[in-house]
Amino acid sequence: MISFKEHSFSFNNVSLAPSEQIGLHRQPLWELSYIVTGSGMRLIGDMTEPFQCGEVVMIPPEIPHCWIFNNNDTDSNGQISNITITFTNEFLDNCSSVFPELRRYIEQLKDIRGAVKFDKRNTGFIASIMKVMCGQNDVGRLSSMIRLLSIISITDKAHIVGAYNMIDKKQERLNMVHTYVICNATRNISLDDVVRYVGMNRSAFCVFFKQATGKTFVTYLNEYRIELACQLLKQKNMSVSEICYHVGFTNIPYFNRTFKKMKGCSPTKFCND
Repeated sequence: MISFKEHSFSFNNVSLAPSEQIGLHRQPLWELSYIVTGSGMRLIGDMTEPFQCGEVVMIPPEIPHCWIFNNNDTDSNGQISNITITFTNEFLDNCSSVFPELRRYIEQLKDIRGAVKFDKRNTGFIASIMKVMCGQNDVGRLSSMIRLLSIISITDKAHIVGAYNMIDKKQERLNMVHTYVICNATRNISLDDVVRYVGMNRSAFCVFFKQATGKTFVTYLNEYRIELACQLLKQKNMSVSEICYHVGFTNIPYFNRTFKKMKGCSPTKFCND
């Protein structure tokens, strides 16, 4: 793997068997890929589409992606080939600082959030430059890369081929709690069950959840169960006591008190209104 301490960007022209292509991965780098030989299915972020040789795709950092090549679409040696350039945001910032002429293009480029496949005209320009780079030395490739930056930043005619909405660790944990409650609300849920599912210790979870939601987990769980109870009460197919146990409460007086506290009336009155 190339060292970014010795090079401004990575350039790879590879030929390999379809099965040797790297699997699904994500990286903190921009990636520009030109498929020279091969076809198959392309998975980028939230989209899966077929691809053909000749396409050029640019993928912003941290979007999961992979190309799955057909085994029967290879060269005479049974190999597929592609040219890939990867570069960092630091490289873009440095170019913007050193070359004011590039600043506008780099600002446009860094505004791109989804992976894009370029239109036929720009694909031709990009592919021709990348093929020339195969025969260049490091300095020649650097000059070609600067030319590429002014082309790949123009995506008004490009086609979106994948996006990925990243969430931080806090939101991921909250989503896990919500999913667990949805799936288990009608059962007996203990705090230890949730803590184990989320992968935190008990005290840390209680502090985290209170800071993130402004309420304790028990309050959050009871609110969800009461909303379920309201839906069932409106249907009028079950008695109040049946609903109490059905939504996960084990004590009718506690259910009634909790319901009145949250809804301002008793379950019976709610049902009859």
